[in-house]
Amino acid sequence: MSREIRGTDFKFTVDTSHGLNKDGFIAIGTESIVYKGLKTANDGGLQFSCVLKFKPRYVKSGDEVVDRLKKFKEEELTIFDDLQECRSIVRIFDVIEDLGDFSMPCEHIASKVINRDGYFCVVEEFIDGWSLEEYCREESWKLRKAQQLDNGLSKVVNYHDYPAEERQLIDLSYKNYANIIKYQGEIIQFMINLCEILEFVTEQKNILHLDIKPENVMVTKYGRELVLIDFGRAKRITKADRFARVKMAPADYKGRETVERMFQYGTLGYAAPECYTEAAEGSEFPFRQPLEKGKMSIESDIFSFGATFWECLNIFELATGNRWFSEDSHDFYKEHFLSDEAYCGRDLSLTSIHYHKKLENIIRTCTKARTTHYLEEDNREFYHSYSELKKDIEDARNSAPTIVRAENIKVRNAFGMFGVTMAVATAFLLIISLYRLVGYRVAMDKWNSLVSGYNVTRFYKLDTLSMDLIKTASGSKQESTYKMISEFTYEDGDIDDKEAALLVKLMKKMNSRDHLGEHIDELMMHGNQKNFKEISSEIMTIEPAAESDGYSIAKAIYNAEVGKTGYTDAYEVLDRFKDDSRFGNAVVKLRNVLDNDETIRLLAEYKGTDRAEIQKYLAEIGG
Repeated sequence: MSREIRGTDFKFTVDTSHGLNKDGFIAIGTESIVYKGLKTANDGGLQFSCVLKFKPRYVKSGDEVVDRLKKFKEEELTIFDDLQECRSIVRIFDVIEDLGDFSMPCEHIASKVINRDGYFCVVEEFIDGWSLEEYCREESWKLRKAQQLDNGLSKVVNYHDYPAEERQLIDLSYKNYANIIKYQGEIIQFMINLCEILEFVTEQKNILHLDIKPENVMVTKYGRELVLIDFGRAKRITKADRFARVKMAPADYKGRETVERMFQYGTLGYAAPECYTEAAEGSEFPFRQPLEKGKMSIESDIFSFGATFWECLNIFELATGNRWFSEDSHDFYKEHFLSDEAYCGRDLSLTSIHYHKKLENIIRTCTKARTTHYLEEDNREFYHSYSELKKDIEDARNSAPTIVRAENIKVRNAFGMFGVTMAVATAFLLIISLYRLVGYRVAMDKWNSLVSGYNVTRFYKLDTLSMDLIKTASGSKQESTYKMISEFTYEDGDIDDKEAALLVKLMKKMNSRDHLGEHIDELMMHGNQKNFKEISSEIMTIEPAAESDGYSIAKAIYNAEVGKTGYTDAYEVLDRFKDDSRFGNAVVKLRNVLDNDETIRLLAEYKGTDRAEIQKYLAEIGG
């Protein structure tokens, strides 16, 4: 067995100096495993970086087995050949059909060995830089980082696992107006650049990419230029027939997405609604729009363009507000976005108030829900070309604010150091007050819009917007604002652990702690019986001025179920509240925590009675 691949003129090896685990690994794509490689002439000489993209020779799609190598040579390779004149398209150096003696286990996929039997290799240009997703998340806002381990390797650490002080510094950085405007300027320029690339790909070469997403757009380290990669889903169209039709196997939307049974052509969260397949196994198709499934067009790529930059502009709120998104955006999108309301018409209502309104209009138009005539080119509710899309983005750029730094000589000469300091302090306090006032009004407008059409798929918006309201509310308004949010949360009955975590976060942000006990009582009254372990754990992160009834029950549940201690104290709390109808669900949960053989034995010893009496006592509670 060998770790070397022989091409026509070059030999290739995996670059084991690259990556977190020093194994060269870059990513797992939809149908490929990607490593950084080293390219050397067969007769020796200098080594050059490249990308080794290992693709399966055969792929099962529903009941059909697809010859992936044949399809690549007949479709994708010819598409790449047509696009190689554009320097903003990734280049292909070689296609190695037979890996020879090369064999390598892939630690990132269980029991997967890359060898000649299962894979062929596409050798591509290595782009020294970041994916657009990495650039926004890591380079711009520092929401993910690599942490060195003792063994010389590294691990990925997300924002939620940073120390509290580091999270606070990052949060402050995001609140800085200059940082927001600088970032907005970069994103607008990226949008214009990608429009220009796609204008060449689609409007000159008649090719649809059909998998536009932040991971498939590279940002070069030097020059911050964009390079479009991964044309594995690309399709040709003609000017006369501007559509590509793809037949997809039906999928069970209730189950997990797999390579064999994908929900869509492209990537979940970014693919347009028409790219999704028929529902199978009694599941329900996620969209109610009038569309022909599998009929894809430039409008499909424009939808993905809008979804991509929607994520870039919302990345801070998405990553900091949701550990789930931070760790697995695919499952987050599946759980929260597969519906007309969340998937289409995306806006910037939950991100910074400083982003330009024209940007939001562009994103909303790109991701607009399909109507009967959405493909008709005279329908101005949709974009039908990158030239018209680029024109609107350029208009947004030209009207967006920029940062201007200028020194006022007269002011400098007129005031002494003390006067300047006082002026700056006064101005700062005025800005803070204005920011709170304006921010609260904007947040209230967004709140009213959100609650009028709220459903559970929009919880992540509820979470972020609630925090904005509490943070921008004045001291006198915080209590009434919390009450408004909590009453809305309690409207649909028992709340789950995510909703409880939201309310606890709000309590922690409030300046006054006078009503914490009341709020905790309400939370314990409305908790879902299945989630009291998590709810109690959240409540234990609060330190109220004095214990309330709800706090006492939460503490008893937490100590008995999580801490595995305090069983006798929990028993006394149970006895105290067993007939209190306010905390019915919580009392039943506490009883269930104590209702096991070992705890019953301890309680029988504590009460000086036999086990049967304790069992009878517990059985009568909540019955």
